[in-house]
Amino acid sequence: QMLPPHPRKLPHGDLEVSLVPFGAEALEMFLRLEQPAPPGAPPEDDDYETIGQFYAAIEQGLRHLCETLGEKEVFCGDPARQVSGARFRHTTGSLFAVDDLESALGALKEIVEQGEGNARGEVWDGDQDVLHPERDEVAHYYRFQELKLGRRYQRGDTPKTGPTGEKVGVDPDGVLPMTPNPRPAEPGTAVRAAQDLFDTTYSTLLNLLEQAFNGDPKRLTDATRTMFTLRAHAQALMALPGGAGPTFTYVPREARSASMAKEGAA
Repeated sequence: QMLPPHPRKLPHGDLEVSLVPFGAEALEMFLRLEQPAPPGAPPEDDDYETIGQFYAAIEQGLRHLCETLGEKEVFCGDPARQVSGARFRHTTGSLFAVDDLESALGALKEIVEQGEGNARGEVWDGDQDVLHPERDEVAHYYRFQELKLGRRYQRGDTPKTGPTGEKVGVDPDGVLPMTPNPRPAEPGTAVRAAQDLFDTTYSTLLNLLEQAFNGDPKRLTDATRTMFTLRAHAQALMALPGGAGPTFTYVPREARSASMAKEGAA
């Protein structure tokens, strides 16, 4: 099975992820996933305590390969197969082609900073907030802290001070009552049809991302468009009664084609 059902552990670690409605349980899970590595934490490629330590192990491996084989032997692919900022400008941060050790390490640094904050132990990821250019962008871990503690971080705040800015309000009535870790509904029901539509779109998205990062960078535009379609399918599914939710089940390409052909015939 390509994707086991939730809850499930992330590969090579003990971090468990579930599909749950927004709330205290979801926030604690996100905080655990994005938790910054403690100072001096060693790289860990297996049984890691933090994602940052896993990325540090990837960096260690890249450096070892370049020292052993030579940088040109490691980064020997066709540059035209790389995704770069010239093709994709939809988010904050930097998107650039990886064609040598420096750019590979830069990409890893970008990932860690967006999740955990920068290496100086600050709450910011080094970018400006897209929606509020007057603010610095808060790293994911500290964004979740804002939601948990009910205040925004402002300039001058640190991980020790916590957020001291304006209050953040969360309306619990706006949270849809999804059943945790949804399972497929009975065939022939409206919920199952909506779940199947979501899963088909989700699987198409995975294939588009695979193509984009395996030599066809223009597919990233199609993948981004499909993400918005997936969100619409999720919203429609969760609006159905009974706490319906997506299962994120992978549908093989041939099964998707057969389903589409069947719908077309109908």
